[in-house]
Amino acid sequence: MSKPAMPFLKIGDKLVNIANTLFSASLFLLCLCANPVNAALQGHLETATCDAVKGWAWDNGNPSSRIQLDIYSGKVKLTTLTAKLSRTDLKNAGKGDGLYGFAYVPPKTIRNAATHKISVRYKGTANELTGSPITTALPCYGKLNDTGLQKCGTGSGNNFACPLTDYPRQDAEYGRDRLASSKKLLKVGNGSAGFDYTKVANNGSALAENAALGNAAKAWACTRDNVSGLLWEVKTKDGGLRDVYNTYSWYNPNPATNGGFTGFQNNGNCTGGIACDTLSYVNAINAKKLCGKTNWRLPTVEELLSLTDYSRTKTINPTYFPNTEPYWYVTSTIGPVDSGKAKKGLWGVFSTSGYVNDDIADPYGLKIRLVSGN
Repeated sequence: MSKPAMPFLKIGDKLVNIANTLFSASLFLLCLCANPVNAALQGHLETATCDAVKGWAWDNGNPSSRIQLDIYSGKVKLTTLTAKLSRTDLKNAGKGDGLYGFAYVPPKTIRNAATHKISVRYKGTANELTGSPITTALPCYGKLNDTGLQKCGTGSGNNFACPLTDYPRQDAEYGRDRLASSKKLLKVGNGSAGFDYTKVANNGSALAENAALGNAAKAWACTRDNVSGLLWEVKTKDGGLRDVYNTYSWYNPNPATNGGFTGFQNNGNCTGGIACDTLSYVNAINAKKLCGKTNWRLPTVEELLSLTDYSRTKTINPTYFPNTEPYWYVTSTIGPVDSGKAKKGLWGVFSTSGYVNDDIADPYGLKIRLVSGN
């Protein structure tokens, strides 16, 4: 019995095998089905910073659904999340109810100066959002704190909702504080307005918000500013080395950094078994390896001022900096000799008002708060 003739179609001067052509077309369609791409899916990776990886995704054909996404750093999957955050801009643009945003705070392992390839894909596929990947470094330090002000003022008073037509472009309308008041600021830790703090233990580990002060390895002893990256000591009331009632004379024998003013050795009043001057205290805290650090120092006046929250009556946050006495806290900053005065001007910040003084007259009974980092 002879084989049936294969069907051919003459196209121009060529004969085309119809069966083979149909078979090839079927295989192509099967490949498409094996890795389907929903044309109705839309999304955009907008930014990737140390604060958050942000963007949106939605299904144009099914607006009530929420899209799941995989976030990668290079080939490592960091997380799977659902894009469901409220985005007024998307709603105003006609994209359903606008609940299609996502924001993911990167883990500490990639929040650094190294370069990372951040990509966002529809869950379980290799299909990336528009704008993905973003190749960038994710450093989370070296930024400036905002003022803490979230209300606007007039010629007759303060604490008015912003904006005010007759008093435009006020501080509260910009920066981290504005993002916080509009519920758009993502934080590593917690804190009022645009401030972002994390409690840190004696051994250097990060702690929960409700951690208590103490001397144990895992007890709270320091506070990290997640905006500036600086780590601050927290004062105690235990009669020990870091007791808030201790005072110290400003003393710096290093001519490269003392501005020509050495100060006075051991002229404060302190507990802890050390000489009561700033240099001795710095050395003692470094020897103790407070919060796992050995680079503690006096802050500059700008660094100490960065803790000031001008929305508060007492301008330092008591949740993260308890046991703060209303007094001048001296810094490492030293100014020129004022006319008619024999001593250099020491710069300090009044702890509960945020006032700055460039000529602290008494170099003896001063309070200090040490900082670690740059």
